Amino acid sequence: MTIALIGLLSLIVGIACFMTWKKGLLVINTSALKKTKEHASAEPETNIYEFNDKHISDIVVHRLDMCVLEVDTPYEEVMDVIINNPYNRYPVFEEDIDQIVGIIHVKDVLSYLHKHNDTTKFQLRNIMHNPFFILESQRVDLAFKDMQKEQIALAIVLDEYGGTEGLITTEDMVKEMVTDVLQEDDSYVLNKPSFIQQLAGNRYRIHAHSPLYELEGILGITFPEENFNTLSDFLIDQLGYIPANHEKPNLLYKNVQFEVTEISSQQIHSVIATIYEEGVTFIDQFHKQPS
Repeated sequence: MTIALIGLLSLIVGIACFMTWKKGLLVINTSALKKTKEHASAEPETNIYEFNDKHISDIVVHRLDMCVLEVDTPYEEVMDVIINNPYNRYPVFEEDIDQIVGIIHVKDVLSYLHKHNDTTKFQLRNIMHNPFFILESQRVDLAFKDMQKEQIALAIVLDEYGGTEGLITTEDMVKEMVTDVLQEDDSYVLNKPSFIQQLAGNRYRIHAHSPLYELEGILGITFPEENFNTLSDFLIDQLGYIPANHEKPNLLYKNVQFEVTEISSQQIHSVIATIYEEGVTFIDQFHKQPS
């Protein structure tokens, strides 16, 4: 476990310490998120937030971004995946990703290695845990409560047809809810989104896995109402095919030109967007913020 990971875990544990539930509402000690009060004897400042407008579909890790293991994967390949994709937990599927049959924790693999010298008999089926499923339409706060109650850290998200939409962790939920609290605090300065970088004037580099609903305000356009979760999904649909790694396709949608700059593993990763219409967009608000 790296120092950075330890630091992140410490942050999440610290956040969880001042988060409690009361009558279906999330109660947060916001004084822990602000500068220390001048008078230590002052009463802790507590605000109550109801996150009934956030759903799992807003923050789900899409199925294309999931790092999964096939249930019959041999020990050596499992270790390769863990080394090259350092997560704590991995979904395990059988036949295809819509059939998640278990969750494997890194410590389970290490425990097996400690107890057994013969890795030829290693089987994920023998050490994996039962998966926990939630619907993409479920509210974040209610799903968080359910996962806390069951002591579940990772859940598989199902779409309306029962297929695998993606996954979600309690860590993701905590970060999402705390971010919302910080943004409602007038003393908190909202920085420019990490998924977008202004290159020059009306040109922006965008991470293609960015949620479409967040890009609409930034680019000043409205995307179709079809079931697209990310910019990558939308662009692939517009192109009508999945570009090869060496391709650099571009297309014009309304007054925005999208130039694909990075593709790998049948996914679009990076895009340069050029806005051709004059006017102030949502992104200008961030550039006016003091650094």
